[in-house]
Amino acid sequence: MTQVIDQSPLGAPAETDPAAALRRVLAASPEPLTLSKIRAALPPPQRRMSLEELAETLRRQVAANVLYQYPRYRSQQDRYWDRPMAVHVAALLHQALEQGALPWSELRRKLPAYAHPQAEEVLQQQLAQGTLYRYPRAGRGGERFGVRPPDPKDFLRTELSGVFERLEKLGFNQAALREAAIELLHDEEWSSASRSESEPSPEIGALAEQQAETHPEAPDAVSQM
Repeated sequence: MTQVIDQSPLGAPAETDPAAALRRVLAASPEPLTLSKIRAALPPPQRRMSLEELAETLRRQVAANVLYQYPRYRSQQDRYWDRPMAVHVAALLHQALEQGALPWSELRRKLPAYAHPQAEEVLQQQLAQGTLYRYPRAGRGGERFGVRPPDPKDFLRTELSGVFERLEKLGFNQAALREAAIELLHDEEWSSASRSESEPSPEIGALAEQQAETHPEAPDAVSQM
């Protein structure tokens, strides 16, 4: 980023430096701000600036690559922030997904038009960084994205409903199917535990292989344990 060159006089106190005050206001904001909102958040000495003076100070900061100018949105005023557009688009994606996972088509519709050019690229970056999550396809639905990892219960619930519905058509009732499903899960847990107990640990297996290589005529080490 280009080095900041303040337009204020040398030695000006921080509390009377308009550029420094602007940067503090925007650094504390979670989103880009309009001129009116910036001026309202300034300390009293800088709050007396006209919107024209404030806009000129902001334009100088933008030209120095210190601040960023944003498109107008729900206001006739330009907006400014101390972070680039990609950071803002990432925040918009998280905000749109806060209520639940969405497919890309719906997610894109929730974003303002000015965010569309960068939205897909930023989404892929957020997925790669692990700050957003890709959901497996469920049934005929498309791929979805969310702010939290996918919960396997949601997918199991859908699959089990379909299985139960098909088996009910064969004459089984819901209560019997649920009881059978629970028993199957218990049986699977016992089977997994039994397999774990019967299989030798990696350490024992390595010891047996070492003994076989060193003393081919020696009894199997595992069988002696």
